[in-house]
Amino acid sequence: MREMLAAVCAVMLVAVPAAAVEISQRGAAAQISGPIKDGDQFKLRDFLARPEAAQIRTIYLDSPGGRIDPAREMARQIREKGYATAVDASRGRCESACTGLFVAGTRRLYLNAGAVVDGDARTKRGLGFHEGNSPQSSGRKGYSGTATAGMVKIYYEMGVPGAASLITRSSFDSMFHISGQTALSLGIATALSGP
Repeated sequence: MREMLAAVCAVMLVAVPAAAVEISQRGAAAQISGPIKDGDQFKLRDFLARPEAAQIRTIYLDSPGGRIDPAREMARQIREKGYATAVDASRGRCESACTGLFVAGTRRLYLNAGAVVDGDARTKRGLGFHEGNSPQSSGRKGYSGTATAGMVKIYYEMGVPGAASLITRSSFDSMFHISGQTALSLGIATALSGP
């Protein structure tokens, strides 16, 4: 019986997915990429505690978003450290919960956003916003007022309330991407070039 219990526990440990976000550093630039999952806030905390992290000035983001609670904690870490954030719309995206990380930057660089058109749902790059969602009993995602409110709270906490106005521009199962000019006019981005 003990052997069977040990085998079941071992399988359970192997079957638990690890945090999907990947974090890397090259000199003064760090990169956060991939979906944001529970536990990623601890992964970022540990990454930033490394002695080499003292060099970081800018965090580049490329993520489809993910879970709001870890994103909120990751945003707080970014803001506390005083990092700039950047999204390069020519090759990356920062959608959904990732936008909470973007607005945490003390400087927010929306690079190469000239080709991004407001509201183009076919665009798979740049900054993207939508209403919150959560898994339903059917296994599909559905609208979540709690998730939507969670994102609004992040935007206000980070001092970028203009981002909150974009959430309702797209339903929970779509994406509203924004141009560089819209990002500047709403205070979401502070510059379209840099670092």
